Amino acid sequence: MGKRRAFRHRCGRRAGSNRRRQTRRRVVARRLDPVRGRDAAIVEVSEDLHRSNAPRELGNGRFDLHTFENRFPQVKAGVRLLRKEPRTMGTPGFTLCGMPVEAEAGSDIALAGVAGEGTMVEQVDDHDYLVAAVEGFVNVDRKSGRVSIGPKIIGRDGVSARTTGNLELHGEYEEFGDVQENRVVAGGGMTIHGDVFGRIASRGGTVHLKRNLMGGTVVNAAGAIRVGGVASNAVLQAKGGEVRVRKAQNCVISAARVMIGEASNCEILADEVEIGIASGCAIAGRNIVLGGAGPRKGTEMLLFALLPDTRRHDEAIADLAARAGKAEAEASACGSASQAIASRDDVRSYLALSAHVRAKQVTLTGTQQVLYNRMAKKVGPALTELARLSLAGNAARVQHARLQAQLATARQCRSEIAIAATCRVKRVDGDTVLRTMLYHPDAGPPYGLAPKEIKGHLRAGSWSHVPVLHAADGVLDWSSAQ
Repeated sequence: MGKRRAFRHRCGRRAGSNRRRQTRRRVVARRLDPVRGRDAAIVEVSEDLHRSNAPRELGNGRFDLHTFENRFPQVKAGVRLLRKEPRTMGTPGFTLCGMPVEAEAGSDIALAGVAGEGTMVEQVDDHDYLVAAVEGFVNVDRKSGRVSIGPKIIGRDGVSARTTGNLELHGEYEEFGDVQENRVVAGGGMTIHGDVFGRIASRGGTVHLKRNLMGGTVVNAAGAIRVGGVASNAVLQAKGGEVRVRKAQNCVISAARVMIGEASNCEILADEVEIGIASGCAIAGRNIVLGGAGPRKGTEMLLFALLPDTRRHDEAIADLAARAGKAEAEASACGSASQAIASRDDVRSYLALSAHVRAKQVTLTGTQQVLYNRMAKKVGPALTELARLSLAGNAARVQHARLQAQLATARQCRSEIAIAATCRVKRVDGDTVLRTMLYHPDAGPPYGLAPKEIKGHLRAGSWSHVPVLHAADGVLDWSSAQ
């Protein structure tokens, strides 16, 4: 029994020692990979950069669903717009041998790369900021990402109910898209690169449409309108400037000066009109120059020479002239009557003696003084009448001078408005009628009327007189000064 226990004891100890000698995997070291640095970034620090497409709230508390609250952000000078978050260099790693492994630094970015016109880069508290150098509108170039600030508003998405709604702008505007139908753009000085189907209203400057105006309206209160393409079924009105169109069809056009390459079925009212080829139009102007003119598909060609209605001025001039003549006649009558009284012997003798007495050239005795007083009493009524005639004559002469000055002013005013009208057509191709048309200069220029009134007056001829000329071919050359 003792031997068997000893054997089991030895066997068990050997088996335990084998278990303690078994190998196992233990992690004693690992490679530490480097951590790449964070890239530099540009973050916004101003809320003024963001657009607001919410409906604009009106003063009465209602909302205009056709207009956005803030489509084109505007900032003040000195406002911080963007901030540069600097890059980090990263965390280095180590190999199994303990050798360091360099970390890759984050990529850097230069804030100056996005600084466009009207901005500058400033460093404050170890941070770089993009700051507005001037007050104006924020424009971001999609290709380069540059931020610029200036007085001009730049749009690239067009004007529609989806993109911008109606626009009411306070600076110059440049749009690279189209202006859709029923959209209104109001401002001062605009350049539209796309087609215009809506309404453009400018307070001044130049409205330049690079392409076409199709069924839309352009009104400029104090500037010019230029259309590089075709204007069709449109209204163009430059109340204080000129209109230039390459080709116009079925349009109503009014301005101080109108220049068109080719016009058909249009109603045109201006002080000066210059058209290359006009067909089927109704044109009224003070100076009309056409390269060619004629009817078009049953629509007659009508020309109206604008002449100012000077009847009121003529009546005023006639009245002033009559009153001035009457005053002159009254002054002359007073002078004649005064001369007749002064030529009487008793009056002439008294006046001569009275002059010597007043000058103390003659000293009267008591008896002479009594005779002198009797003489004065005798000619007293004549002297009174002479004084009255003198005052009346002076008043008549003053009134005559005043009326003469008013008459000269009235004649000058009439001459300024009564400018001769001319009409010249270099080539007449079909029935063309020229009439005179009177307008009231005191009511302002006729081209300031509403488009509907212009069309009605020209086609109905409500201001016109009987035809002056009627030509079917050849050259038409007429002047009111002939």
